[in-house]
Amino acid sequence: MNLLWELVRKDLRIYIADRRSVMISFLTPVLLACFVGYLFGLGGKTDGPKKVSIAFVDQDHSTFTKDLLAKMKESGSFDIESMTEDKAKHKVSKGDLALAIVVPEGFAAHASRAMLEHSTAPEFKFLIDPSRTIEASLSKGALIRTTMQVLTREVFGSVSATEDNQLPFKIVDESQAVQAETNSSPAAHAFAGMSMQGLLFWAIESAMTLLRERRMGLWKRLRSSPVSPFMFLLGKGISSAIRAMAILAFVFGTGFLVFHFQITPRVENYVGFGLVAIAASLMAASFGLFVAALGRNEQQSRGLSILAVLGMCMLGGAWFPMFLMPQFIQTISKAIPISWAVNGFDGMIWRGLGLTDALQSVGVLLIFTMIFGGIALKRIRWEPEPA
Repeated sequence: MNLLWELVRKDLRIYIADRRSVMISFLTPVLLACFVGYLFGLGGKTDGPKKVSIAFVDQDHSTFTKDLLAKMKESGSFDIESMTEDKAKHKVSKGDLALAIVVPEGFAAHASRAMLEHSTAPEFKFLIDPSRTIEASLSKGALIRTTMQVLTREVFGSVSATEDNQLPFKIVDESQAVQAETNSSPAAHAFAGMSMQGLLFWAIESAMTLLRERRMGLWKRLRSSPVSPFMFLLGKGISSAIRAMAILAFVFGTGFLVFHFQITPRVENYVGFGLVAIAASLMAASFGLFVAALGRNEQQSRGLSILAVLGMCMLGGAWFPMFLMPQFIQTISKAIPISWAVNGFDGMIWRGLGLTDALQSVGVLLIFTMIFGGIALKRIRWEPEPA
């Protein structure tokens, strides 16, 4: 029994001796729980209902549309911006807005006539981001109620003047994603997010391999050779990037075969997807070098880097679509590389965006690559640092 207790005490003393690892093991689950709890409003405090960002395209230019826009703004449920239909389509297709409402020319006159005479009902047009159908459905219900209130007041002079349940207008949904009809957007987004998370976790393991090589004295031997720190890191980075691209090819290949989503069938989208994949692989490879160059030992480096990756995944939209996040987190996500990679893949697969949008993501990912690589080059230590 004494022998058993000594074994237990030894392991506990070793565990407690590494204070950083102890802090990380306790803080990681707490931070994750706090984030998810805050996201779903479990903290007991809320800022009220989250506003839905929508565009309002007024092609009717009538008193009715002005009253409708004012009424929707008064409701406090919408963050509305008036714009042209082309601009609205672009913003919805990029995911900047949940949907856009297009009120066609002559809508008010035709809807009023339909209420009185049961003539042909005019159409509202909804431009929808298929990844945000929940918001679109809720907005559609609110729009119907508000439209009926404004119409009945305009036609009858009172909101409760009619009890006719037949709507004097129709709503036509128009998806702004090229693959929306296959319902592929959730699966494609999930593969983009999880592939990036997997890539960064693989980068951590790659960094651990480098730290083991340093602990075994391999880095010290290399220092005595003609290999410069730059050449050493460049070689490691290129080999890591090649392996990362192979991982991405396998992950997305599985998604294409099993879930049947595909890259938008245009040359620029195939090129854009390839460029985003290369940039994401380079970023992941440089992140691994960054972890290895800053790490003191494997235990501490693994804990800190896992916490960093989980934080980037949470805040970068790898786990949850960004529209579920509070506005300040959506702003923070623009400074997180995973967010740009996921948006780049989404844009080339199911959103059907152009090469310019892919190049924007590629540019930001390459900036992160240079930042991680530059820090790694500056902070590389050829010999193990005392814990």
